[in-house]
Amino acid sequence: MFERLEESAAEPDFRGCPFVAAAVEVKSPEHPASLVARRNKDALTAFFRREAERAGAADPALLARQLTVAFDGASAQAVVQARGLDGLAVATAAALLDAAGLRARPED
Repeated sequence: MFERLEESAAEPDFRGCPFVAAAVEVKSPEHPASLVARRNKDALTAFFRREAERAGAADPALLARQLTVAFDGASAQAVVQARGLDGLAVATAAALLDAAGLRARPED
């Protein structure tokens, strides 16, 4: 996912996460757009948690939240700076995985 984010962020028409943009724009946590955004981010975090559990992370819930923050933060950084991430998202995710005692598997 982080590699795909890197690819997307390098595209000239990259606008970041529409769910984050909507939640930031409406500001009210009870607004329907915020609720949709929250469900989307909860689903992303749940995905990361399932993968962390499958990989044997000691604290899958924490790692999932950290990865979500890294994913959204990298996306926002690319939008605000109007440029690609130059490996920052992948390196950040790798550091989080390493700190959690997980290492990326070599490519097949």
